[in-house]
Amino acid sequence: MVAVLGKLDSFEGRSKFTTWAYKFAILHAGVTVRRQAWRHREVAMPTTFDPVDHAASPDGHAQASDLALAIQSAIHEDLTPHQRKIALALLVEEVPIDVLAERLDTNRNALYKTLHDARSRLRASLLASGYLDQVVQGSPS
Repeated sequence: MVAVLGKLDSFEGRSKFTTWAYKFAILHAGVTVRRQAWRHREVAMPTTFDPVDHAASPDGHAQASDLALAIQSAIHEDLTPHQRKIALALLVEEVPIDVLAERLDTNRNALYKTLHDARSRLRASLLASGYLDQVVQGSPS
């Protein structure tokens, strides 16, 4: 109730107050539970990773190994140190974004922006090296 009252000024009247309060309470509870679950866990901030599936067929292993090396190279060469740290923590270590924001003393939006920029750079690098096909807007996938 205190959290809802603290955010009362953000209520814009686009829905019933009870609907807004319920949604806010559910989201607030989810964040609180995630933070509690991660309270005593160390947040790993790796700078490298090994995505190779060692159980694959020889051909699949070779393809996965080539792709993994391309991804690893793109992460190392095309991302800034900050983007690399954020992307690996969120995507590889699966640290919840609100927990990472709290640990790094930033906000979720800043991390979303960093992750968006990192994904764009990785996609561009993999396109340039021929590991991804260019997707044309509006065409069926």
